[in-house]
Amino acid sequence: MNWRHTLGRVVPSGRRFLEGFLNRVVMHVAPNELRIGMMRMLGAEIGPHAYLNSGTEVLAPENLRIAGGLHIGRFCQVDARGEIEIGHDVVIAGHVLLITADHDIADPGFGGRLGRIVIGDRVWIGSRAVVLKGVTIGEGAVVSAGSVVSKDVPPWTIVRGVPAQPVGERPKDQTYRIDYGSRWH
Repeated sequence: MNWRHTLGRVVPSGRRFLEGFLNRVVMHVAPNELRIGMMRMLGAEIGPHAYLNSGTEVLAPENLRIAGGLHIGRFCQVDARGEIEIGHDVVIAGHVLLITADHDIADPGFGGRLGRIVIGDRVWIGSRAVVLKGVTIGEGAVVSAGSVVSKDVPPWTIVRGVPAQPVGERPKDQTYRIDYGSRWH
C-alpha cells in the first residue's frame, strides 16, 4: 500500500490545509484577532477594525481586499476566488453569500467562470442577501435582506427583491465609522 498517496488524500498539502483549518476551526472558535491574522497570513489584505463573526467561510483569502471598518455577521460565505474588494465602514449581516464563481451552462464542458465583486464605502448588506459575480455595489448603497444582486447597484441606492431592484435612496450624509465588534462572536 502506498501510504504517502493515502496520506495525501487525507491530509491535504500546505495552502489547502491552512485554508481548511481557517474555515473549519479558526473561524468557529478563535478570537477575531486570530481569524484576521490567519487570513492575512494566507494573503488577504485587511485594514484596521475588521470583524468577522464566527461561522463565516472565506474561500481564496489571497484574493480578498478589505479597506477597514468592516463588520461581517455570522455564517456568511465570502467566495473570493474571483476577487472581492470591500471599502471602508461596511456592514454585512449574517448568512450573506458573496459569490464570485459560476458555471457556463452553454459550455459543453460546463466550464467555470470567475468575476470580481466590489463593495463601496458605507454599504449595508442585509441578512441572507446574495451578491453574484461581476457586481459593483456603489458607496452608501443598501441591499435589503433576502435580495439577490446580479447587476451593479448605484451609489446611495436601496435595492430589494429577486432580482434586486431600486426601491429608494439613502441619505448621503452618513458619517458613521465601523470601529467596533466582538472578539468571540
